[in-house]
Amino acid sequence: MDMDIHDQLGLIYLEALSEVIATVTGLHLEVGSRESSKDFDDITGVMYLNGKKTGMLFVTANEYDARVVCSKMIGVPLDEVTLEDLDDTMCELVNITAGSSKLRFSETDYMFTLLQPFVIKGKDVSIVTKSITHIEAGTLTNGEISVSFKAVY
Repeated sequence: MDMDIHDQLGLIYLEALSEVIATVTGLHLEVGSRESSKDFDDITGVMYLNGKKTGMLFVTANEYDARVVCSKMIGVPLDEVTLEDLDDTMCELVNITAGSSKLRFSETDYMFTLLQPFVIKGKDVSIVTKSITHIEAGTLTNGEISVSFKAVY
């Protein structure tokens, strides 16, 4: 796995996010896209990946889709989901996805330390760094809702 881990990054993050969502919500989302996009959605969970290869992991969704995921995750009706619940949900999704991915990177240069997740809001967010060597992205969907990820190294 180590020889081509660079080529498997996107798939590893997609699989981890899919498993996390299925586990914490019961929703089964399939790969809808593996395209890289510079776009973010209404609410995005973010984690800095501190390791030999540093990067950032983003999990993003529009507000309605995030509400559906949150509602299933915490067991409250859709209309009772608060903005604080949405923030917590997106932080947890990126945190657990990073944790699951970290296990898969344990013997590679992509091993990282889990750091405090945080949320950014708005579609007009842009992340600018001095050097980006690799971007992976993908979307999971069940035809009704979508959740996307982006990993930037």
